[in-house]
Amino acid sequence: MGTSNWQNISYCIELIRRINPNSILDVGAGFGRWGILGREFLEIWDDSNYSDKWNRKIDAVEIFEDYVKPYHSYFYDNVYIENAADFFKNNESKYDLIVCGDVIEHFEKEKGEKFIEDCLKHSRYLMINIPIGKNWEQGVINNNEFEVHKSIWYNSDFRKYPNRKIKKFRDYISRKFSVILISNGKIDLISEYKKKYGKYIFVKNYLSGKLNLGWLVKMLSGNK
Repeated sequence: MGTSNWQNISYCIELIRRINPNSILDVGAGFGRWGILGREFLEIWDDSNYSDKWNRKIDAVEIFEDYVKPYHSYFYDNVYIENAADFFKNNESKYDLIVCGDVIEHFEKEKGEKFIEDCLKHSRYLMINIPIGKNWEQGVINNNEFEVHKSIWYNSDFRKYPNRKIKKFRDYISRKFSVILISNGKIDLISEYKKKYGKYIFVKNYLSGKLNLGWLVKMLSGNK
């Protein structure tokens, strides 16, 4: 399909902005959602950067060449047409954030777990969007055999990672899916927010009622 659910988009953007990555790898880029939104909310939103000279590095990996269009080269610094499972065999680049948007379920379970470990070796944060449980059968789409779902995942599969956040969602027909944020170190996105905007702005917005601190703490702190 090259695309995926929309119910999680605002949550993912909030995470991305608070991580504030200088480099992103979008695995299974498809239509290019995370490259486009990454540019918009990391470069345009804060800096009004319409110069055509991006300040952050955003790369893409896509196995199905027909999904890659001319506009991808505008939003991404590099677009690699290859199997994500083999990407780190030939590329030792490190990223602040790797995004796997509906990718892991296209691996057999063991290979998916191995790929997660590879991503964690090459990133500070790993964000996974993934269908949860059964009822997500999927075959070949757009003549793309790589669209087939090969494994079933549950939130419990990700609780073995000590530094993780799990946010649950439902799609338009009430099927479960989740956004999983994993890191090798402690996930402290409130500190990341303070680094980005400054302690003064943080306190000022809270006191003026513009920032709901209780909501922010609940959403961003702790593991589930």
